[in-house]
Amino acid sequence: MAGMPRSRNLFWPAAGASVFAVTVIALVCWHDSSRAVVPAPPNRPITAQERNYVTSNSCRACHPGNYASWHTSFHRTMTQVATAATLIPDARNVELSFAGRQYNLERRGDSIFASDRSLGEKEYGSPHQVVLLTGSHTIQILWTETGQGRTLEQFPFAYLIAEKMWAPVTQTFLMPPETKEAYSIGAWNGACMDCHVTQGVSKFVEGNKWDTRVAEFGIACEACHGEGRDHIAANRNPFRRWKLHLTKSADPTIANASRMKGPESALACGQCHSIWAFNGMDEKLDWNRHGGKFRPGKEDLVQRFVVQPNEQDHGTQKDFIRQTEPDFFRNRFWGDGMIRVTGRELNGVQESPCFKGGNFSCVSCHEMHPTTTTRVALNTWARSDQLIPKMESDQACLQCHKEMAARLTSHTHHDLDSSGSRCYNCHMPHTTFGLLRAMRSHQVSSPNVRESLDYGRPNACNLCHLDQTLSWTADKLRAWYRQPVPELSDDDRTISAGVQWLVKGDAGQRALLAWGMGWEPAQRVSGRDWLYPFLSYSLLDPYAAVRFDAWKSLQTLPGFSDFEFTYTADADALGAAVKQGYQKWWNEVRPGNPNFDPKTALDPEGRFQQDVFSRLRRERDDKPIVLAE
Repeated sequence: MAGMPRSRNLFWPAAGASVFAVTVIALVCWHDSSRAVVPAPPNRPITAQERNYVTSNSCRACHPGNYASWHTSFHRTMTQVATAATLIPDARNVELSFAGRQYNLERRGDSIFASDRSLGEKEYGSPHQVVLLTGSHTIQILWTETGQGRTLEQFPFAYLIAEKMWAPVTQTFLMPPETKEAYSIGAWNGACMDCHVTQGVSKFVEGNKWDTRVAEFGIACEACHGEGRDHIAANRNPFRRWKLHLTKSADPTIANASRMKGPESALACGQCHSIWAFNGMDEKLDWNRHGGKFRPGKEDLVQRFVVQPNEQDHGTQKDFIRQTEPDFFRNRFWGDGMIRVTGRELNGVQESPCFKGGNFSCVSCHEMHPTTTTRVALNTWARSDQLIPKMESDQACLQCHKEMAARLTSHTHHDLDSSGSRCYNCHMPHTTFGLLRAMRSHQVSSPNVRESLDYGRPNACNLCHLDQTLSWTADKLRAWYRQPVPELSDDDRTISAGVQWLVKGDAGQRALLAWGMGWEPAQRVSGRDWLYPFLSYSLLDPYAAVRFDAWKSLQTLPGFSDFEFTYTADADALGAAVKQGYQKWWNEVRPGNPNFDPKTALDPEGRFQQDVFSRLRRERDDKPIVLAE
């Protein structure tokens, strides 16, 4: 019997079937009674049987290659039970300070505990166990028990994996500097888990208490393929399996995004990768009590809808959002409805002209299960956005736009090997932000100056040509593509668009440009020497995310690869580091015979043109902004 221990000394006599049966039953009973019953932890969400979900372990035997790729992916580790093995940093005696309080992390066996105290106190308060973790690629966030059943509270610090440093959670998102808390108690149960587990049921109890259950932690097989129980039952029949295999027929008992039409395929990913809202209060309550009803392969999100601000659908729901959360759209979208925050790619895909044809979807460029499943190949795949081979190149677009290959340079007006001839750079520029970096838009579009004038969104041309003006771009687009030249201000004719966005833009624009000044194609096209003073200036930005990206971009410049900077430090420490960095540039790195372009708002020697710079600084958009990742 499967799972039954075998004894080397066991001898089966030539006896009747009844003796055999009694012996087997006895052994099975012994086997079952020997298993220790482990009670479900009372202090965190737990896995529990949800409908026909059977968990990824049930998929492994028949689909070992697919299981291996999923197991390597960051989808699997989106949410994990916290242990010494799953927490990336060593949590032995970590002490951190933020907002007048001091925090301590310590290991006790395989568990991690957090405690805190006011800076003036000698003793830490009672420790709370760290029970769940979110993320394992860029940032890892910790969630602690609260004493309120399975309700969670966020630990105030997150771990930046590449930098190997702790930072206040509020300073790992683009949030106003005065923000003291990113997520309140119960936020994971009531919101975060909606997209960070497989079939979560939040189960509100009362007050601020939740009894949360999930089918599986992380984004597992059944999140993308639907419930597996019927699929397993049907395919116990070997003749059915061979028939499906030989005829290459679709199996109706399981969902497969690669076999779906574009819109349905995209929803399989977009159920999480989108800005969505509930159709109404009844649907929200149903979701809370019973979980989501969407299953991959459906034509809509059932209880929810994808929010497109400027479309005419769901007017009542959108009006309600505007009334109850006035900054909802500003914190997620550019003025024309293009998404500006990462992790919400479906919003962009749906608005792309490619999507209108019915075949374009996420799996046009990405794959969840590569054919090569060696450890090295899977690690590379997981860390390169899970792209299909060659999809990091122009082939992503040329697979459909085949006729463009023969006339690429006449279309782009750039040399064939230029970054200006790469499809992605012009049609999917870095205009979304999250996880402390800029990312490519997933709304396929063509660059124009009007998008920058009307909505503040940096256009693709000036994200490469950081040193050029909007007027320069408008002239090029008129000459090459017959775009009309809009009315431009004096600044737009004389001052680099990149400088304007970095100095007087809102925090989201400033973060994009601080990151963009470290982007190698832009440095190669625009030059590097003039970037130092602007990135040094941005190290003092009130928004921590802008400071972080300015620091990382400075490290890409000659002479600054080892530039140390604590972007979360207090004002005095920030000022001292900036002064040190600027003097290093001025005395050691600055060209011997400088002649800086006046369009960069620098004088020939490399000093800021004070009248221009001060005026741009006064015009800065200081309205608070939260890019809601």
